[in-house]
Amino acid sequence: MKVLIVDDEPKARSILRNILIEYCKGIELIDEASSVNAAVKAINKQKPDIVFLDIEMPNENGFALFDYFNVPPFETIFCTAYSEYALQAFEVSAIDYILKPISIIKVQTAVEKAIKTRGQNKIIEQVAALKENLSVQKLQKIGLPLSDGLLFIKIDDLLYFEADGSYTHVITTKANYLVCKKIKEFDELLQNDNRFYRVHRSYLVNILKISKYSKKEGATLVVENNKVLPVAREKKYDFDEFIGAISV
Repeated sequence: MKVLIVDDEPKARSILRNILIEYCKGIELIDEASSVNAAVKAINKQKPDIVFLDIEMPNENGFALFDYFNVPPFETIFCTAYSEYALQAFEVSAIDYILKPISIIKVQTAVEKAIKTRGQNKIIEQVAALKENLSVQKLQKIGLPLSDGLLFIKIDDLLYFEADGSYTHVITTKANYLVCKKIKEFDELLQNDNRFYRVHRSYLVNILKISKYSKKEGATLVVENNKVLPVAREKKYDFDEFIGAISV
């Protein structure tokens, strides 16, 4: 797999170069670029399989690279020193990133994943979702891994997540999807988003889609599609506090 490094900082390029050469098998480092313009020229000439892309660069940030390609012929691994919110935006947009300062294991993991997903060509949709998520301090879209790639769903369209072993049913206002991801992963992904609450080991609900909360004969929720969801006994007290804090 041919690799291109794009970063305006010589030290950052040097660290990543040494890790790739020393610790990543099956990788050929073909070139380095310090700007988007130089990266475009290198990509057109050298045809890399993987591009390590710094986001915060002078003149044009890393996202500008995708303005030059209708269908990027390479996998992208972003390198960033962004805030906690931005990292959550990366996660829900299903984009691979390495948080600076970079580590050997992070680079190895990202390379392995890039090799596995080679050829899916979903980066344009992923970057569009990421830009949307970064534009405001509230997540807008989430990327769902399906058998044929990724599907991006508006957060506002999500009703709830329902566990099904190693799978999760993602229930939206328009359709239902079965995703090869445990509900725990969605819970961790959205743990800092106060629109979602894990009311039961099997259910993660969008609280903005709750139409009724009943405390009779065991607590239950009714969501907008009329589905009744249980609130686990051990979750009830905390959920009451949570709902009380946002009620008027």
